[in-house]
Amino acid sequence: MEQKAETIVKTQCGGILTEPEKYPSADYQGQRVYFCNQACLRAFMDNPDGFMSGEIEHPLDEEI
Repeated sequence: MEQKAETIVKTQCGGILTEPEKYPSADYQGQRVYFCNQACLRAFMDNPDGFMSGEIEHPLDEEI
């Protein structure tokens, strides 16, 4: 019996995901990038280049 290989993806925030399909994601320069929560995705959407270069701080919690 074969086991399915586990997919491991690193988020742009530095986290490790084993089920990336359950987390927010977006396309950036032709690649799919993943985020630990919606607050990080919103920060990315506001300034994608700034977020990816580290100029934008990682949001600490879900801000509404």
